[in-house]
Amino acid sequence: MDPKERELRQKLAAKLEEARSLMEGKKMEEARAAKDAAAELRSQIDLMVEMRALDTPGDIAPVVEPEHRDNKPNKEEQYRNAFLKELRKRNLTTEERTLLDASAEETRAGMSGETGEDGGLIVPQDIQTMILEKKRQFVSLESYITVEPVSTRSGSRVIEKNADITEFTEITELTDLDDMDNPKFTPISYTIKDRGGILPISNSLIQDTDQNLMSYIAKWIAKKSVITRNKLVLNLLETLTKVAVSGLDAIKTILNVTLDPSISLGATIITNQDGFNFLDLLKDSDGKALLQPNPTQPTQKLLYGKPVVVIANRWLPTTGTTTKKAPIIIGDLKEAIVLFDRQQYSLASTNVGGKSFGRNSTDVRAIQREDVKFFDDEAVVYGQLTISGSGA
Repeated sequence: MDPKERELRQKLAAKLEEARSLMEGKKMEEARAAKDAAAELRSQIDLMVEMRALDTPGDIAPVVEPEHRDNKPNKEEQYRNAFLKELRKRNLTTEERTLLDASAEETRAGMSGETGEDGGLIVPQDIQTMILEKKRQFVSLESYITVEPVSTRSGSRVIEKNADITEFTEITELTDLDDMDNPKFTPISYTIKDRGGILPISNSLIQDTDQNLMSYIAKWIAKKSVITRNKLVLNLLETLTKVAVSGLDAIKTILNVTLDPSISLGATIITNQDGFNFLDLLKDSDGKALLQPNPTQPTQKLLYGKPVVVIANRWLPTTGTTTKKAPIIIGDLKEAIVLFDRQQYSLASTNVGGKSFGRNSTDVRAIQREDVKFFDDEAVVYGQLTISGSGA
């Protein structure tokens, strides 16, 4: 080992010990300064190691690179590895730092908003893919509504207003045609909002394999994302006027009369655990359950040929004490609601800020961006199904 490199490594060990002592003494500013000095020493050592690896004696013929380099990681894998090293607060090589900086620069326009760049790392593509896969493992209302990707923080869409359309008038030869009614349109405006949270990860877990870490982060973000978007949809539906639903005949009336026939064709029935239990116990005159398995999805039930989607009571609660009423939402949510999806996950981490130092964790901040609006509020009915008490 070169004497200069040995000297640098000794200085690095001393500086790291100094930083640890300062942190234990809660002298955070001094600790950060020592940490920065240690990082600079580490960069010098890494550079010396890289230069030594490149140093080739003059009497040795240069190595000819093969045309095919199948074993070399592709750019996505290189970025993934660099991302995980950054998450673990490990020193990056010059190439890895350049790769992360270039990726952040490419996506800065997408991440910036009214207050500019927030400094987070864009999640590698394979994490995004894992998040999408794991989101499908939960009951997600996102699959029942219209999702429209957008590329700006705010904007609007023009849709046809649900208005009566009159028939053509009869005409006779050589007579002037009358003006006909024209289609009506209404704008829908959206404003993307950022939502997110903090995930404390044990530093012991971070030392496990990359796959475990990636899976853990993806699973948590997927849960948070599904719950967040479900809540946004349910909160919007909650603003509708509630309709009393006393039993099966009332449900039939909503499907047959209240909803437009074209809407009823694509209708879904959404209820909570209490509402589903009430419907699942109902039987016809022959003692057969009215809810039938969906032949295409055996774990799902059908009522009058309409899929029944069950949301947990804690997210869609039953109301009332003496007379209990379970929510039952009937209609075509793809026609009723649109989610404007900015399609940007961001991830940033720290192991010294906030509470992370005291609990020996790395805190990961995840953020997603969306807005939810009504597309056609007449395409859905928010019912309250009486499941016990008076009239049940």
